[in-house]
Amino acid sequence: MTKIGLRDWILLITLVPTLFISLGLGGYFSFARYQDVQHYLEEQASNIAEPLAIASEEALLYNNKTLLQRLVNLSHRKNSPLVKSIAIFDRQHQLVVTSNYHKDFARLTTIAEHPWPDHSEILDDGKELIILVPVLPEQTDSDSPAAQSPALGLVLLELQKDKVLLAQQSSLLVSLLIILLGMMVGLALSLKLVGRLTTPMQQLISLTEKLAEGRYASKLEQPYFGELDQMRLGINQLATQLKELQDEMQHTIEQSTSDLTHTMEQLEMQNVALDMARRKAQEDNKLKSEFLAKMSHELRTPLNGVIGFTRQLLKTQLSHHQQDYLNTIQKSANSLLTLVNDVLDYAKLEEGRMPINPEPFSLRDLVNDSIELLAANAFEKQLELALLIDPDCPDDIIGDPLRINQVLMNIAGNAVKFTEHGSIVIRVSGSEYNDDKTLLHFSVQDTGIGIPQEQQEQLFYGFSQADGSIGRRYGGTGLGLFISQRLVEAMGGSIGFDSQPDQGSTFWFTVSCRRHPLPVSEVLPVQLLAGKTVLYIEPQQFSREATLSLLNSWGMQVSSCATPSQVQQALASQSHYDMAIIGRAVSLDQVNQIVELIRQLNQSCSYIYLLVNTLSPTLREALLQTGAQACLSKPAHQRKLAAALARPYQQLHELPGKLPAPPKSKLRVLTVDDNEANLKLINALLGELVESIDSATNGAEALQKASQFHYDVIFMDINMPVMDGITACQRIQQSSINEATPIIAVTAHALEGERERLMLLGFSEFLSKPLDEQMLHFALKECCAHAGLAPERDPEQLLQELPKSRHLDWELALRCAAGKVDLAKELLQILLGSLPATLTEMESLMRSKQVEPLIQLVHKLHGASCYTGVPHIKQLTELIETELKHGKTIEQLEPELFELQDRLQSLLAEAAGWVW
Repeated sequence: MTKIGLRDWILLITLVPTLFISLGLGGYFSFARYQDVQHYLEEQASNIAEPLAIASEEALLYNNKTLLQRLVNLSHRKNSPLVKSIAIFDRQHQLVVTSNYHKDFARLTTIAEHPWPDHSEILDDGKELIILVPVLPEQTDSDSPAAQSPALGLVLLELQKDKVLLAQQSSLLVSLLIILLGMMVGLALSLKLVGRLTTPMQQLISLTEKLAEGRYASKLEQPYFGELDQMRLGINQLATQLKELQDEMQHTIEQSTSDLTHTMEQLEMQNVALDMARRKAQEDNKLKSEFLAKMSHELRTPLNGVIGFTRQLLKTQLSHHQQDYLNTIQKSANSLLTLVNDVLDYAKLEEGRMPINPEPFSLRDLVNDSIELLAANAFEKQLELALLIDPDCPDDIIGDPLRINQVLMNIAGNAVKFTEHGSIVIRVSGSEYNDDKTLLHFSVQDTGIGIPQEQQEQLFYGFSQADGSIGRRYGGTGLGLFISQRLVEAMGGSIGFDSQPDQGSTFWFTVSCRRHPLPVSEVLPVQLLAGKTVLYIEPQQFSREATLSLLNSWGMQVSSCATPSQVQQALASQSHYDMAIIGRAVSLDQVNQIVELIRQLNQSCSYIYLLVNTLSPTLREALLQTGAQACLSKPAHQRKLAAALARPYQQLHELPGKLPAPPKSKLRVLTVDDNEANLKLINALLGELVESIDSATNGAEALQKASQFHYDVIFMDINMPVMDGITACQRIQQSSINEATPIIAVTAHALEGERERLMLLGFSEFLSKPLDEQMLHFALKECCAHAGLAPERDPEQLLQELPKSRHLDWELALRCAAGKVDLAKELLQILLGSLPATLTEMESLMRSKQVEPLIQLVHKLHGASCYTGVPHIKQLTELIETELKHGKTIEQLEPELFELQDRLQSLLAEAAGWVW
C-alpha cells in the first residue's frame, strides 16, 4: 500500500475542496445565465409574434396580402438580426406571406401542415426557436365570417439562437476562468504552507535518523513556528539525554569488558588446572582399575586352591573340631572370593568393559538353579524360601543368563544375609510390549532388618551400605547392588526397592529380553501327571502357594492342606490319592512326626514325596527309608520335581528314549571348520540326523568339494586360514552345482549385528558356538524340510562316572556333545592337548604386542572351548576377542589375559590327575 506524505495531504485538503466548490458555483451560474437568456428569447418571440397575430386578423379575414406583407416586413426589420424569418399561413395551411425565404424554409411549411395549436406554442430544436401563434378571430355574432372558423391563420416566427449559445459559452468561459484563478490561488497558498511545514519536518526526520544511527551530537538550531519549534526543542533535548546515556553505557561496557576479560583469564587458568586434574584423575582411575584387576586376579588363583583343597579335605575322615575349622575356612574363603569377584566386576564396570552376551536360555531352569544355590544359607537360618513364577511368564528367552543370574543371586543373597527370621519370597513375571520382546520382572521380598529412609539414597553407590556396622555384622563390600544396577541398565531394565526399618524390604528389577521362537529346554514329563490326584501338605504359606501354582499348571488335581485338621478332612472326603507331597521344615526332633505322617498316608496314597529344608544327606536318607519315594529340598526345582513325580508312571510305559531312533534323512552335508574338535562335534551331531557327511578344514577345500559334488546344506565356519568362510560362501554360490544350496554360518564369536551382516552376505542361517543340538536340528529342518529328528538324550545318568573339576561343567559338556560321554571326553582331550602350545604362543604374542595373531589364537581357543564344557574359559576368550576387535590394546587387557593363562594352566594341572 502506497503511503501518502504530509505534503500530498496538504495539497489534497487544500485543492480538492476548492476545485469542487469552484466547479459547483461555475456550473450553477452558467446554468442560470443560460436559463435567463433562453427565457428572454422566448419572451421576445412572444412579444413579436402575438401582436403580429392580432394585427394580421383583419388582413387575413379579408385576404389583404399587401397589408400582411407590410406587417411581416416591418416586424422583421425592427427585430433583426434576432428574427430569421416570419411567415403567415391561411386556414388552408397555405403560405400567405413571408419575410424571408431561406434554404430551410421548407421546414416551416412542414410545421404549418400539422394541426395548429389553440394558443401560442414554442418549438426549440437547439439551434433555432420557432413560435406558433394562431390568428383567432374576434368573437362577433354568428353571421360574421369569423364565427365559421376557430383560426384564421397561423403566424410562424423563426428566431436564431446564436445569441443564446454565445451567451452560454461566454458564461462557461468566465466560470472556467474563475475556477482556474481560484485553483491557482489555492495552490499558491498550499505550496507556501507546504514549504513552511515539509522543510522542518524533513529536517526533524533527518535528525531522528541520525539519532537512530547513534549520532547523538546532531541538533537543530534554526527556530520553527508554532508546535514545530516545540518538537525541535524536544528532539534536541532527547539527543542530549541519549548522548549522556551513550557515554554512560560506553563507560559501563568498558568496565564490564575489563572485568569479563579478567574473569575469562581466571576461568582459563582454572580450566587448564581442571583439565590437568581431570587427566590426572583419569590416569589415577585407570591405574586404580588396573591395580584392582591385577590384585583380584592374583588373589583369586590362590583362593580357588584354598577352596578346592578345603572341599577335598571335608570329604575325608575328620574329627568334629577339624570339620568345624574347615567349614570356617571354607566360608571365609568364599566370602573373600565374592569380594574379589565384586572388585573385579567393579573395575570392569568403571572401564565400560562389562559385556552383555545374549543367548537362548530357559528362564525357569535358570531361576530354579539359582535358588538351589541359596537354599543352604536359608536352611541354616530356618527361613522360608519360596519361588513363585507366573504361569503366563514366557520360558524360552534370549538374554544374558549369566548376568541375570548374577543380579538375582546378589539381591536374593542379600535378602538371606539380612533376614534372621521369617520368609524370603522370589517372584518372577513377564509382560509383552511388542511382537517378540518381553519385559521380565523379578522381585525379592524379605522380612529382614529393612533400610532407614535417610540411608536409602546411598544404597546403589559403590562401597556403600545402609549402616556402617552392617559390614562388620553381616560382611560384604556394598559393591553388589552397584554392580547389579549397572548390569540391569545395560540389559535395558531398571532396579529399585521398597523398604521400612524392621519390617523388611522388597527389591525388584526388570530386564528387557526377546522371545525365542523355538523351545530351549527339554520338555518336562508333565503329560504323565495330568489328571493325577495329589494331597499336598505344607504349613508355610508362600511355599504352599508356589508349589500349588506349579502343580495346577501341570493339570494335576490338588487338595491343599496347611494344618493336621485339614489333612484329616481331606482324607475323609477322598479315600485315595495318586500321590502325597509333604512339605516340612525338618529338624532331628521332628523326624518321628514325619515318619508317623508317612505311615498314616501310606494307606491312602500310592506314592509319597517329601519337600524339606535341609541338605543333610544323612537326614534325607533316613526320611527315604520311612517309605517316601523321593526327598527333595525346598523350594522344589520344577525339573527335579516333575521327574520325581513322573518316574513311577514312566516305569509303567515305554520311555521315549527307548523307542527306536528315527531314520536318518537322506541328505548330503558338507561341514567346514579349521578346528579339529569343532569339526568332530558337528559331524557327531549331524551323524544322527543325515546319511552322508563330507568335511573340509578351510574355505578353499570346501570350494573344491562344492565344485565336484552337490550338497543339500553346507555348515561353514567364518574365521579360517587359506580362505575364510565369507569368501568361500560367495565363491560356492557362484558355481553351477551348489549355487542354490543353503549355507549356514557357524561361528564362535557373534558380535552385535553379526547375524544380519552374514545374512546380507549370502548365508541362509546363522548358528553360534557352542552348538546346541536342538538349534542345529531346527536350522537343518528350516533349510531342508525333510530333515529328521535327533533322538533324545539323558546326560544326567552318566555324570557319576566322570571326574570332578572346578573348571569343567560336565552337564554343559554332555549337552554340547549330544549326551555322548565318549565324544565329550574326546573333545576335551583335544582341547587339553592343544593347551601347552597355545599357552606358549600366547605368551610370545603378548610380549611382542601382536594384536591380529593374538585375535586369531583367542578366537580358535574360544571355538574349542564352546564344546568342552569350560564356561569360564569360554567367557574370558569371548570377552578378550570382543575387546581386541573393538580396538583395546594388549596392555589394557592384561588382567583378563593373565586370568585366562591361569585358568588354562589350572585346568591342565587338574587334568593330570584325572582317571579317564
